[in-house]
Amino acid sequence: GRQDAALGEWALVAADGLTAGEGTDVLSQAAVQAFLWYRLPTRYPSETWVSIARATVALMGALGRQRYASIAGSPATTAILEAWADDARRGFSAYRAAVASSGVKPPDTDLLHWGAVMGLEEATAHANLERLLEGAIVAGDFKPGAAGWKASAASLCERALREPAPHASPESWLSVVIRERVDTWIKLGHPEGLRAWRARVADRLLAPPEPPEEPDAVIEPMHWLLTTCRSGVTLTASGYLPPRLVHEATERFGWWDWPGRARSESDVHQLGVLRESTSRLKLITKQGRRLATSRRGRGLLGDPVALWRAIAATIGAVDDFSSMLSELVAHRLLAGPAVGDELAQAIAPIVMAQGWASGGVPLDEQQAGWAIHRPLYHWRLFGLLEEVRPRWEYNRPTGPEVTSLNAAGRATALAYLHTLATGPRVDLRA
Repeated sequence: GRQDAALGEWALVAADGLTAGEGTDVLSQAAVQAFLWYRLPTRYPSETWVSIARATVALMGALGRQRYASIAGSPATTAILEAWADDARRGFSAYRAAVASSGVKPPDTDLLHWGAVMGLEEATAHANLERLLEGAIVAGDFKPGAAGWKASAASLCERALREPAPHASPESWLSVVIRERVDTWIKLGHPEGLRAWRARVADRLLAPPEPPEEPDAVIEPMHWLLTTCRSGVTLTASGYLPPRLVHEATERFGWWDWPGRARSESDVHQLGVLRESTSRLKLITKQGRRLATSRRGRGLLGDPVALWRAIAATIGAVDDFSSMLSELVAHRLLAGPAVGDELAQAIAPIVMAQGWASGGVPLDEQQAGWAIHRPLYHWRLFGLLEEVRPRWEYNRPTGPEVTSLNAAGRATALAYLHTLATGPRVDLRA
C-alpha cells in the first residue's frame, strides 16, 4: 500500500478472498486457482477482475510465494477470466479444464469418486490430497502433462486415502469419508420409515459387499447379449433384435410361455429390459441399425465379478423414481420374505410421503403399490428373486404369493444399497 495505494486496496480484497482472515497457512496452489479461476469471476464485479488478479501477483510476490504469483499472472489466468467475461459456460469449462491439467486436483479412482457436494470429512480429505499432490509436483515426483502423470497422481492419492486419518486413527481417510457418506445418506432419507430402513443396513455398507458365490447365474442374460453383439448385430427396420436372436433368447432363458414363437423383440419384455440395462451401463453402442458391444462391455466379458458389480450398481435404476423403488425393494426384501401384498403395502406409504406424481397428480396408494413392478422386472431378469406362486383351485389361489431374495439377490441388494450410500453426491438431495 505504501508503494501504490490503489494496489494496496486491491491486495486487501485479494487477501480476504484467498484466506478469509485465516492467515497464510491456508494458502495452497488449489486455493489460489479456485479463487482466481472461479470465485473471482463468479462473486466479484467483472470490472474488478484484472485489478484483483494483478494485486494477487504483487501480494504473493511480497509473501515469497513465487509459484502462486506466477499462476496469478499467467496467460492461463488471463484466458480463463476472458472466457468468463465472454460467457459463463465457457468460463466454467475453461476453469475446469485448467484445474484438471494443473495436477493438484485429486483424481477419481477405482477406490473413490469425489462428490460435487462434499461433507466436512470428505472436503478435508480432498484438501489434504490437493496439498499432497502439490508437494509431489514441487518435489519433482511427477510433472503435469508428462507421460504417465495421471497414473502417478492416482496412485499417490490411493495410497494416501488408505493411510490413517490423524483425527480418527486407526481409521483410514477412505473409511472416514465412506462413513460420513453413509451417515449423510441416512439423514437425508425421507420419510422416517426410509431413514429407519437405511440405518438398519448401514453397518453392512461400509465395505463393498462380497459377490455371490456364483455370479454367472446373475450375469448370464447380459453376458449372452454382450457376446452376441461382440462382432455387431444388424437390427430390424424397426430397431429390434433379429428374430433368430429373439428365438435363441426365449429358448435359452425360458422367456416365452405362449404357443408358438415370439414374433419380435417387442413381444418379449425381458429383452427390452435387458437392452435398456446394457445401454444405460454403456456396455453396448448403437449406430444406425448396428448394435455392438462397447469397449467397456468387451472388457467386462472376461470378468464375471466386475460385470456383476456393474449390474448391481444400478439394478432397475432407469430414472430417479425407479432408483428409489429399487432401493425400497432391496430394503424390504433384505428384511425377509414378503407375503401376499406385503411388499406393496410396505413401500406405498414411503412413495406417497415422498410426493411422487404422475402427470402432475400425486400417486395414490394403489398406484404407488403398482409402481414396484417397474424395478421387479429387472430383479427377475437377473434371477435375484424367489417367487412362490400358489396353485389355483376352483378359480382361486390356494394361498398367498411369497416373494424373497435368493442368495445372489441378497448380495446384489446389498451391493446396490452400497452404491447408493457410498457413491459421490452430485446435489443436495438424498
